[in-house]
Amino acid sequence: MKILHVAPLSWKNPNGVTEAVANLAVAQSQFPQVQIGLLVSSVDPGPIPQLPIPVLLRRNMVRLAGESSVWECLKSRLFAPDLVVFHSTFVPFHARLAREFQNHSIPYLVCPHGGMTREAMAQKAWKKTLGRRLFFDAFVAGASAIQYLSQGEYERSGDWGRPVIIAGNGVWPPAEDKLATPGGRAMREFLFLGRLEIEIKGLDILLEAVTRCHSELQRNRARVKIVGPGCARSDVWLREEVARHFLGDVVHVEGPIQGDAKTRAYSAADVFLHPSRTEGHPTSVLEALSHGLPVVITPQTNVLHQVLAAGAGWAVTHDPGDLARTLVRLARVAPETLAAAGRAARQLALEQFTWQQAAEKTLSKYARILRLARAA
Repeated sequence: MKILHVAPLSWKNPNGVTEAVANLAVAQSQFPQVQIGLLVSSVDPGPIPQLPIPVLLRRNMVRLAGESSVWECLKSRLFAPDLVVFHSTFVPFHARLAREFQNHSIPYLVCPHGGMTREAMAQKAWKKTLGRRLFFDAFVAGASAIQYLSQGEYERSGDWGRPVIIAGNGVWPPAEDKLATPGGRAMREFLFLGRLEIEIKGLDILLEAVTRCHSELQRNRARVKIVGPGCARSDVWLREEVARHFLGDVVHVEGPIQGDAKTRAYSAADVFLHPSRTEGHPTSVLEALSHGLPVVITPQTNVLHQVLAAGAGWAVTHDPGDLARTLVRLARVAPETLAAAGRAARQLALEQFTWQQAAEKTLSKYARILRLARAA
């Protein structure tokens, strides 16, 4: 089975989709009788890391195609795929490629990574309404299936009239010596790590919650660290809000980190925070769990059921008062409670959320879609 992943990845401004697609493709390539290729459809993805799979850049594909077709370019540089998986939404280039694949009877899937939920569609609604009319609805209508990352994402995305498969993200679990030790330090640290999208990630809710319980966090020697790349000057807004509400002794906003620095951030924290309004299947939450870090999450993260069942974290709503009360409770809770939740978090990640498990599940579902497409 030859699978081509097409995604607007960016290593210049890393995000969850970039990590998820690259890691899924690598994990799938480790299975026998599977050939994986990656077409990076973003115009300027930044420096491409070394990956054990063939990678083709959009700009190179256009240059190499010359007067020949996109199809001929793919065949010469990668391979003729049996199945194509388009990641993300509202990318006109993807719709143009999809028409090319349809002309050659190649089935394709759409994996929106949370981009088709009601909440996501409400963001810049007029642009998305126009995009739907111009190309997106036809693009989805031609798909053999839509791949949602979780049941929750599917339920909040409505009926787009296409078959559905559900297969989520994963993690490469770190070694035991890289794990967090929740409750093991005098200073208690709450960590948010991810793209600093204020509305989607609920960072405005987080700052309002901290404002309400500022004195309690001070008294209990607790702090909140917010780490990640900004978008649309969100990092500037966060720092201005921290200064305006005099939260600088409790809240620290830092830029993006990768590799060992990210591992150290997880390892140094006691609790991971993710008060999202909408998600597909957030890799940062899965990474936190794999580091043995208990999580505070909303139902919209789509992993709350598993987390609560495993005793690996706590639920919050989008009410800042609710989050404030949870922060104070966890700032005061016994170290043993955090340590036990951390052990449960690690076990949950190992049992349900590794990339090997995600790859095996997706490949099984892709094979079924391919069989149905060929039989049609």
